[in-house]
Parts: sequence; structure tokens; C-alpha cells
Amino acid sequence: MNSWNFVGIIAWIIVIALLIFVVFNIRNRHLKILVEQKKKITWTTIVTDLVEILVVILAVSGLLYTSLFTKVDLTDKNEVAVSYKYDPMIVQTTDDGQGYYVKINKKESNSTTEVYQYWLNNSTYTVSSHNATISDATLPFTVSGIRLDWPVKKIKKLDSKYQYAYVITVQAKFKNNFRNGLGLRAGRYAMEYRVLRVPARSFINVAK
Repeated sequence: MNSWNFVGIIAWIIVIALLIFVVFNIRNRHLKILVEQKKKITWTTIVTDLVEILVVILAVSGLLYTSLFTKVDLTDKNEVAVSYKYDPMIVQTTDDGQGYYVKINKKESNSTTEVYQYWLNNSTYTVSSHNATISDATLPFTVSGIRLDWPVKKIKKLDSKYQYAYVITVQAKFKNNFRNGLGLRAGRYAMEYRVLRVPARSFINVAK
């Protein structure tokens, strides 16, 4: 485990200890009023109880939000480190001799998700359209739904080098800092996305 994530572990220990303290504090205070002092619970006691409970709820909610519900800003260089990898694809041929780089497997796809298959160094890779997109080189380079500073100049050079047939793999990793440690995600991967670059739509094989 990344050492920065101990910040989050310590924070949860403190919150759990606070919860236990509040439960026993409320119980003991009520017993003291009812049993020892033989008085009735007043509004002052109830307000004090509510304040303590509210503090615990806010602490738990804050940690849960930081750990589970915070959206990742991939453009925030203080939060994530983004890296790019480029691999040339290997051409495949259909039974009638048509060359292609990416195959869309309709049998494994559904109404909302497509399954892409491609080849690198004679190895087969399969990826969901949730984590990848096909980029037609006859169109301007765009990737919808992913906010990133794409290295367009580098991509243009690789278009020429690999003849528009390669895979861009982008990985975003949470940096080692207090904020990510508090969310128990320091050093973990935030996202991996692939852009399957093809020369034209005719280099896509749709297998039914």
C-alpha cells in the first residue's frame, strides 16, 4: 500500500473513534441526568446531542465523498499524472483479402457497448467502447467524453510514422499527495483509455 494512503486510514480511525465517543458521551450524559440527578432531559441536552451527531455525520460524509464520489479532473496536474503510450497495430485480412486493423465483434457487443479487437506484435487485444474509441484519420483528431490535453503535435508525427494505424494508450495515475492519500487512492490508476487510430473506416471489420 502506498504510504500516503495511511493518511486516509488514520482519518477513518479518528472518525470511528469520534463516533464511539459520541455514542458513549450521549449515553453517559443522559444516564447522569436521569439516574444520578433525577432530572428530565432538557432542550439544551438535546441540542448538544444533535450537534455531536451532526459533527460525526459531516466527518463520515466528507471522507466518503473524498474516497468514493469525487470526480477526477484529468486536467488537474496537481491531482493526476497522465502518460501516453503509442503502439503500431498489425494489419489483419478477411477471407476475401480485405485488410483491417480493428474488428468490431457484434456477437459480444450490446445496444450500449461495442467490443473492439485489435492486434499488437501478433497478440490480440480486446477492449470495450467504454474504455476506448476508434479514431478515423480522415477526420480531425477528436476524442469525445474524455477531457484531456491530447498531444496533437506528437499524434501528427506518429500518423506519418505508423501510417495512421496505431493505438494511443493514455493512463492517469493519482499522485502521491495529502488529498489523494485522504481519499485512499494515492498511487492508484484513475483511468486508462485507448484510441484506436485507423487510416479510414474501411479498415474496420464489423463481424456479425
